[in-house]
Amino acid sequence: MVFWMGILAGALFAWVAVQIGFYQTWAIFFNIVISTYLAVFLTPVITNAVPATGEISCGNTLTLAAVAIAAFLILQGITYAFVPDTLSAFFPKVLNTVGSGIIGFLAGLLVWSFIALSISAMPAGHSAFAQDIGFGRKIQHSQAPYITWWCNLVHSAAAFGDGKHTSNEIIASLLDYAEGKAAKKRPAPAEPNKPGGPDAKSDSASGQKQRSPPRRANLNDI
Repeated sequence: MVFWMGILAGALFAWVAVQIGFYQTWAIFFNIVISTYLAVFLTPVITNAVPATGEISCGNTLTLAAVAIAAFLILQGITYAFVPDTLSAFFPKVLNTVGSGIIGFLAGLLVWSFIALSISAMPAGHSAFAQDIGFGRKIQHSQAPYITWWCNLVHSAAAFGDGKHTSNEIIASLLDYAEGKAAKKRPAPAEPNKPGGPDAKSDSASGQKQRSPPRRANLNDI
């Protein structure tokens, strides 16, 4: 379901792109790619530098979203401030229609893939319902390869020397962390009843009399 929602998002972006033209669509798509790259590679840096971000279950998701949104807004501001809009007049009508639609589709698919990654970086993204519709670990085979392809393309040109981590490793670590948080929140499975021995009746009778009161939940269990 998540995959087809990405196709739908791409189609919606393609329709909007045809309306605004090739130049504006290309600029927005470029800024989306750079913002996604910065969000993926800066999230582990920020979480390591500011340990408080890991104290809440959705800390990685908030970091991803904050970096991506901030970077996109800055890049969009620079684009509209320093790049003249008159460049759109130099593109032929066919390119403004077909080219805009293709780039818009790619942009919409990337935006939705990033949203799917952000949801899957939360413990809630690894619940049974979320995994049934395609979030959680399943995005490693659906949305993650598309994100990593664009991140690796930018990283090959922007990275200085050999990077310590690849986008695949970063995304896998985000999913591992969220999955571990989700596993801690799940109740432990009940132990099977042990077979009764010769003193089973006496033990059960004494156990009923000495039954301990239920333990109160605290905030650490949530």
